[in-house]
Amino acid sequence: MKIQNSAKLEQLSHEIGAENVPILLNIFLSELAQYIDTLSMQTDDSNNEYLKDICHALKSSAASFGAEKLCAMAIEIDTSAKLGQRSEYREHRVQLIALLRETQQCYHKLLASD
Repeated sequence: MKIQNSAKLEQLSHEIGAENVPILLNIFLSELAQYIDTLSMQTDDSNNEYLKDICHALKSSAASFGAEKLCAMAIEIDTSAKLGQRSEYREHRVQLIALLRETQQCYHKLLASD
């Protein structure tokens, strides 16, 4: 699965106008940075609610920007959290931080190339 689905970004560009995509991408990147910072500072592995909230929000925003891998992970973690599988919190948090960073780098490169 790809980090970025170019076809989805192209579709978004047609829907909202190419001039608006960089603005929205910057907002998306700011959200990713905020999630990374907050998740990185958490030391209490029992706080499943924040991770669930992030993943719930990410399902939509990642899908909108074609961040397929991030969207898939957000769906997986959100489902796991809803099922009460707290034992996987630490692993999910670490995996999500890594994927957030990877996605952030990919989309920063995309903005830099425009």
